[in-house]
Amino acid sequence: MLNLSLKGRRTLVIGGARGIGAEIVRMAADCGSDVAWTCLDTESDRAGSAALETGLADLGIRVFHRAADCTDEAGSKKFFAELEDEWGGLDCLVYSAGFTCPMPFETIDFASWKRVVDINLNGAFLAVRLAVPLMKKQNSGSIVLIGSAAIVAGGGGRADYASAKAGLEGLNRAITREFAPFGIRCNLVHPSLIETDLLKQRHPDAEKRRSLASEVPLRRLGQPEDIAAVTLFLLSDLASYITAQSIYIDGGRTFCK
Repeated sequence: MLNLSLKGRRTLVIGGARGIGAEIVRMAADCGSDVAWTCLDTESDRAGSAALETGLADLGIRVFHRAADCTDEAGSKKFFAELEDEWGGLDCLVYSAGFTCPMPFETIDFASWKRVVDINLNGAFLAVRLAVPLMKKQNSGSIVLIGSAAIVAGGGGRADYASAKAGLEGLNRAITREFAPFGIRCNLVHPSLIETDLLKQRHPDAEKRRSLASEVPLRRLGQPEDIAAVTLFLLSDLASYITAQSIYIDGGRTFCK
């Protein structure tokens, strides 16, 4: 009998207060894992964290969260040190932080480019760099990076975002090549058109979102739980022989438009 269990595991989601990240936190907790997450020190992320913690209160698991900027090395080191003191180690890491501000290539200034690359790629490097020593101590661990299907078509109007997310492909493979001998797996998930607050902010008109859904072969927008379910599978022992892979969760849109 198949059983997707994370009981006894310790799972950290970078960018876990809202959207896809929050759904991964919820589902990991439902699977029995202790859960930790980072968020930004903003009103919306603080509210998201509070709501998330309230929803996990009766599950009998350990919960740990702090405001921490994924691009701030000193702050990230402090967070990981506090997490290690609290938990003693880490079994699963999900990098779900992301940011995009679509604009034509010729209007992207260098400061904007660096900010998008910092959040979507450099922050992933930093999180993995801090998580790997904890995982090596126990000779096991699983990492999932959240990318984007925009890397295939160039993410119209998002050259910085598509480039940064494409960088996760190389990071994914490099992590596996170097750390698989220590029992550490790494995989990459590429979402497309997921119905989160971010998508609703970009397309506030419901009719526009229905039009987008009609372009998807499965004729619907993705939901955060669609991404979370695959992520949790990859974190679990059911995927113990899967590493260095990239999975597109897009209703068939990327390759069947």
